[in-house]
Amino acid sequence: HALFLLPRRLTTHNQTHRRRSRLTTMKVTLATTSAVKTANAEFKNFEVKAVTSVRGFKITAIAKPATPSLSLNPVKLNTKPSSVEVNAEVGKDRVTVFFDNLQKLASDKKFAPRVKAEQKVVVAGETFVVDCELAMKGNVKPSDVITASVKGPKVGGKFTPKATYSNGPKGLVLNVAGDVTTDTNVELKAEHFPSKPGAPTQFTGIVTQKMPENMKCKLTLKDDLSGSVELHKGNAWIEAPIGAKGGPPALGDVVFKFKKTFDLDL
Repeated sequence: HALFLLPRRLTTHNQTHRRRSRLTTMKVTLATTSAVKTANAEFKNFEVKAVTSVRGFKITAIAKPATPSLSLNPVKLNTKPSSVEVNAEVGKDRVTVFFDNLQKLASDKKFAPRVKAEQKVVVAGETFVVDCELAMKGNVKPSDVITASVKGPKVGGKFTPKATYSNGPKGLVLNVAGDVTTDTNVELKAEHFPSKPGAPTQFTGIVTQKMPENMKCKLTLKDDLSGSVELHKGNAWIEAPIGAKGGPPALGDVVFKFKKTFDLDL
C-alpha cells in the first residue's frame, strides 16, 4: 500500500504580515492644558482622544473629565462635581457625523447628532471648498441649525477668503487670512450676530509674528480695541487680555499656560 503524506501548511512571513496589517490599530492621545495666574492655578483641559479606522470609516471618541483648580491665596483645592463629557465622530468620504454630549443620551433620551459634508467645486478653473452642517434640535441647540461655508481660492496668491452663514446665533462670518511675509500672518474677520442687541456686527484683526528662538507673538484686536496679546514658545505661552478701548491688563489677568500631549499606539 502506498502512503501519501500531505504537506503541512506553512505560514510565510508575508502571510503573517498581511494578517497583522488587517488588525485594527488605535491611536490614543492624552492632552492636558494648565493655566496659572497670580491668584490661582487650574487644569483648563484634560482630554483623552482615541482614533481608529474600521472598513474605511474613521472613528474618534473624546472624553473630557471635570478638572480641579487650586487657589493660591489662601491655598485651597477646588474640585468640581465628578462628570465626564463624551463626544464621538464617525467619518468617511468627506462626510462626518458628530455625536455630542453622549453622557446626556441616557438621561435626556435625545439623539440629535450633527452631520457635516464637504465637497470641492471647480468654477472657471478655480477650486472652491463648500461644506454644510446640520445640527439637529437638541444637539446643544434649541432648534435645527444649518451652517454653510465656502472657502475660495487664494487672492493674490496669499490670502484665502471664506464666508460662513448660519441660521443660528452665529449669523454671517467673513474671513480673510494669509501670510504677508514668511514670518507674518494676518487674519481679518467680520461677524454679524443677528440676535445680539446694540452692536450685532463685530470686526476682529489677528496678527501672528514669528520671532527669534522659535518664539511667536500673536495680537488680537476687536473694533472696540479689546483683545489679547500672546507670546508662545513651544508648548508654553503667556496670555494677557486687553480691555475695551485698549486698556492695559492687570497683573492678575496675565495667564501662563502650558499644553502637553502624549501619544500611544495600541
